Amino acid sequence: MKKTTLKAGLALLTLLLSFSSISAQEYIAVIQDPVVVLLNPTDGSIEDPAFIDLTPLNPSTPKALLQVGNEIWISDQLQDRIDRFDLDGNFTSTIDTGLDNVRGMELVDGEVWVTNAGTNNGAPGNAIIRYDFSGNELGSFPTTGNDSAFDIIDVGGGEVYISYISAESKIERRDYDGNVLGNVVGEGVVNFIQQMEVNTDNNSVYAAVFSISGSNSSGLYEFSIDDGSILNYYDEGNLRGVAQLENGNVLVSNAAGVRSLDPGTGISTPINGNSSQYFGRLSLEPCTPPATPVGDAEQSFPEGSTLADIVVSPSDVFWFATQADAEAFVNPLALSTLLEDGETYYAVSEEDGCFSDFLEVTITLELDVNSFDASSLRLYPNPTAKNLVISHSNVIEHIEIHSMVGQKVLEVQINAQDAVLDVSRLAEGIYTITLEFGDRSQTVRFVKSK
Repeated sequence: MKKTTLKAGLALLTLLLSFSSISAQEYIAVIQDPVVVLLNPTDGSIEDPAFIDLTPLNPSTPKALLQVGNEIWISDQLQDRIDRFDLDGNFTSTIDTGLDNVRGMELVDGEVWVTNAGTNNGAPGNAIIRYDFSGNELGSFPTTGNDSAFDIIDVGGGEVYISYISAESKIERRDYDGNVLGNVVGEGVVNFIQQMEVNTDNNSVYAAVFSISGSNSSGLYEFSIDDGSILNYYDEGNLRGVAQLENGNVLVSNAAGVRSLDPGTGISTPINGNSSQYFGRLSLEPCTPPATPVGDAEQSFPEGSTLADIVVSPSDVFWFATQADAEAFVNPLALSTLLEDGETYYAVSEEDGCFSDFLEVTITLELDVNSFDASSLRLYPNPTAKNLVISHSNVIEHIEIHSMVGQKVLEVQINAQDAVLDVSRLAEGIYTITLEFGDRSQTVRFVKSK
């Protein structure tokens, strides 16, 4: 009986140690010049008081920290640069050209976006500068008028939020192409918004506000994403950083240090008293690549088709012209790129700076003058989770859907130019759909998503 109990205890201890080891790889990091401090993501307690010592780099206001795949990037606002480190905290290189007065950074649609405010060193002034994950500049787009951006967060759905300072302080919405979509919070409500964090449980956004604007003081604000109204305010001083903890509390930072705020009671507890900047999230194990995209290795399309027409799952992949570009994740092609007959294209998935293996797809263009004009068929949305809308300039008599192994999964009589098919019961994957028009037919592919 004692031996059984001992073995069970040892097994439990091994399990606990294993769990602790895995959990210990996830951290919230905070910059406290000249060091990067690692905090426990559950309760905010200090795990490593000096994970990275920036002293040898002569820092001057290191501001934001971002994990880019198996690297850590740190922006230095006054040194006009981005310093790069490996996951052990060892310095590897610096991006020090084309930047001036840089602040927040974010992973956006397979790129790193950096907020920039100055024009020294060839920098573009008030702008968002874009980089690939190897540190190559991809270009930039200006922020509105003379507005000075301070932080940027990707909120999903093809949208980012950008915070601003001074008289133009606001939280702005833009799409992944940099186009303005409107504001979450309008100008003049608060002054000098630094770091932001979305609270998905409350459809809101936390904003670390540094200065006073009229009757609204500095501190932590929680704004409604729907209408920009102030849901909550916490008087926490001139804030710089904000990050949510797993226990429901919220970390805030300023010149007085880091505190853990209980949003329910409004009571904050000091973590330490060292002047602090932005928070960042780190996973210090090498990243796990996402699954390799799935699709036919050979696909045929009418002339005039583009990369967006290639059937692949997931659909939000990046396409490259060469294997070398795909492996390095550089020079991605626009989805509007026209397909060329006989060419091979390479699809790569990206998640949080980690890349999948590539899928090769070789294209054959259908040059038969007797084939249907591609513009005569509309099939959308593709991918789809429920309904597939089909429209053709000719009367569609019959429709069949087959799986990629040739199994017929749906057959319907239409006798109309338009149809809506419910494909919600089909398993996730790639299917062919054949439309019959008397003695002629046309076959295309679509993706059934979750």
